[in-house]
Amino acid sequence: MRKNHRGERLGEEIRKIVSELVVRGELKYASPGDMLSVTHVKAADDGSFATVYYTSLNHDADSSLLAFEKAKGFIRTEVAGKLRLRHAPELRFKRDEALEYGMKIDRLLDTLDIRKDEEVPVGDTVDYNAMFEIIDDHELIFAVPHIRVDGDTLGSAVALALTLRELGKEVYVVIDEEIPRNLRIVDTRVCITSEKADMIISEKPEYLAVAVDYAEKTRTEGREKYFDGAKATVCFDHHATSSPVCDFNIIEADSGSTAEVVFHFIEANDLPFTEEIAVALYVGIVTDTGKFQYSSVTAETHRIAGALIGLGADVAEINNCVYDNVAMGQILLERSLLDSLEFEAEGKIAVGIVTRADFEKTGAGDSDTEGLVEKLRSIEGVEVAVFLRETKDGKVKASLRSKGSFDVSSLSAGYGGGGHERAAGFTVDEGIESIRSKLVAEVKAGLG
Repeated sequence: MRKNHRGERLGEEIRKIVSELVVRGELKYASPGDMLSVTHVKAADDGSFATVYYTSLNHDADSSLLAFEKAKGFIRTEVAGKLRLRHAPELRFKRDEALEYGMKIDRLLDTLDIRKDEEVPVGDTVDYNAMFEIIDDHELIFAVPHIRVDGDTLGSAVALALTLRELGKEVYVVIDEEIPRNLRIVDTRVCITSEKADMIISEKPEYLAVAVDYAEKTRTEGREKYFDGAKATVCFDHHATSSPVCDFNIIEADSGSTAEVVFHFIEANDLPFTEEIAVALYVGIVTDTGKFQYSSVTAETHRIAGALIGLGADVAEINNCVYDNVAMGQILLERSLLDSLEFEAEGKIAVGIVTRADFEKTGAGDSDTEGLVEKLRSIEGVEVAVFLRETKDGKVKASLRSKGSFDVSSLSAGYGGGGHERAAGFTVDEGIESIRSKLVAEVKAGLG
C-alpha cells in the first residue's frame, strides 16, 4: 500500500504557521507563564481537519487550551491565507502527552528487545486520552476479534479500524472465519485474513495489536502470534472477568458492550464519526445487550444508541438484517435444540444440546447457534439456561444465561471461561453428558 503523504506535508505547514503565531504573541488570551510550544500537527489527507499538539509549562491545562480555542478562527484564517486554501481545515487542540507515554512505550520495547529474561511490566489501565496517544504513536495497527465472532467483537473492531483510518492510519481487522450472515450489514472491507496480515507484517514488522471484546489470548485460537510479535498491545473490553493483561487496557465492566467502550473512546478524543462507524457500533450494542433487554443496559447505553441513530444508524435496517434474516439451517437447528430440551430443579433450569450430528443433519454452521441460548432463557419459570454444543474439534462449548441472582460468570470462571453475571460461557475438552451433569449439579446447588 502506497502511503499518502499529503496529510503529513499539510500538518508540517500548519505547525510552522501556528508556531510563528505563538512566537509573535498573537494568542491574545495566553499568559506569559504559559510558555506554549507547538510540537506537531496531524492533518487528514483530505485537509478536512487537523489536530494541533502543544506543550505548556502552565500546570493549568484548561488555560492553555482556552488560549488556542479563543484564537481558533484567527488561526484558520492565517492558515487559509498563507497556504492558499479555499477551505481551512477544522482545528482541534490537544496537550501533547505523547512524550510521557512514548517514554513508557520505549521502556517497554527496550525491555522486550534487550532484557527478555527480565520481568516486563504490563497490564496498565489507561484513560481514553492516554489510549489515543498510545495508539497514535503507531502507523500500522491490527485489531483482532475473538473467535466465534459475534456482533460486539466485530462491530467494535470494525468501528475502531474505520475511525483510525479516518486519521490516516493503516488499520486492519484480522479474522479468518466467515462473517455470520446476520452481521454482514457491518462494513467489513477493513477485514483481512491471517495470511494477508502475515504478508503485511513481513514488510512492516513494527505494529500495534488490539484485543477487542476480550483480554485473554486464548480467545484468539491461533492468532496469539499477533500479540506476541507486536511492539505494544492494547485492549478494549467490558467483561467483568477480564484482567488487564495487555500492555495498555480500557476495561469498562459497567458498560453493556465493548461497542459502548469504543464509542466513549471516539467521543472523548473528538475523533470523526461516519455512518459506517455508527452502524458497526449499533450492531455491537444491540446484539450484546439482547436488543436492550439485559440487566447490563443503562441510561448511558440508550444515550449512545440515540447518538448513533443520529449519526446514521438505521435501526429498522439493522434489526432486519440481524434478527429477521434467519437461514433455513438455523431454524432446523433450533428444532433439534428444542427436541433435546430438558428441565431441572422444577423448571428453574433449562438445558439444551446440539451435537455435531445435528449440524450435519440440518446443514447449519456454528454461527447459526447465535441466540439459541436466549430461546431457553426466555421460557417462563426458567432462571438459568444452559446451552451445550459440540465443536468441530470434539470439545464442548457452554453458553449460560441467568434471569435472577445466579452468577453464571463465576460458574464459568471455574471452567476457564468468563463473561457477565447474567451471560457467560466457556469451552472444555470433555464429553457433553459429563459436563451437563456437572453444570446441572452446580446450578442446583447455587439456586438452593
